[in-house]
Amino acid sequence: MKKVYFIFSFFLTFGAFAQSGSYFGRYAGGVGVNQNTLERASAIGYNAKVSVSDGLVLGDTSLVKVGIGLSNPKYRLDVKGIFNMRTAYNSPSFKINDRNFLELDEKGQFVLNSFKMKYDNEKQWSDRVFEQNYYLMPLKEVEKFIAKNNHLPNLPSATEVVKNGVAMDEMVSKLLEKVEELTLYTIQQQREIDALKKEIKQLKK
Repeated sequence: MKKVYFIFSFFLTFGAFAQSGSYFGRYAGGVGVNQNTLERASAIGYNAKVSVSDGLVLGDTSLVKVGIGLSNPKYRLDVKGIFNMRTAYNSPSFKINDRNFLELDEKGQFVLNSFKMKYDNEKQWSDRVFEQNYYLMPLKEVEKFIAKNNHLPNLPSATEVVKNGVAMDEMVSKLLEKVEELTLYTIQQQREIDALKKEIKQLKK
């Protein structure tokens, strides 16, 4: 009797084995309309449920925290150490909510398909260039700065970029700053051109 009870407890606690799949853990098993026809399906952990063939499910869908290289995982997947993925060229490497996020091109370089940067406050953006008290460096000073430093004011040098890298959110804002400054320079130059045209017109009279 004890032997029968032990076998029953083993299957209940550690899993059931079938030709179609392997289930380890209390209440682990197949689920869904195709649960009796699943092939090579596996469910591991308490209340783990698998509903597709060739599927591997770790733990309960609402409770599981999988740790690799650590004993106290805090997230659904918590990895300590180097994480490596192998993928074919021009195929999605990483998806978020079924949307392609990261892929590898034919040169082996990563390609971000779509992303958005968020800023904490308006001061991090570059529209301050259009504020009345913004100091727009005269072009003569810009020319001297470039001659001395070989890069634009308020932008990192090539040496700094190689040494420290760049923060994408800051760089986008700084590049926009330069575009907006160029717009102001263009407006100034247009005013000067219009004034010169007016003077020339007066001289021709």
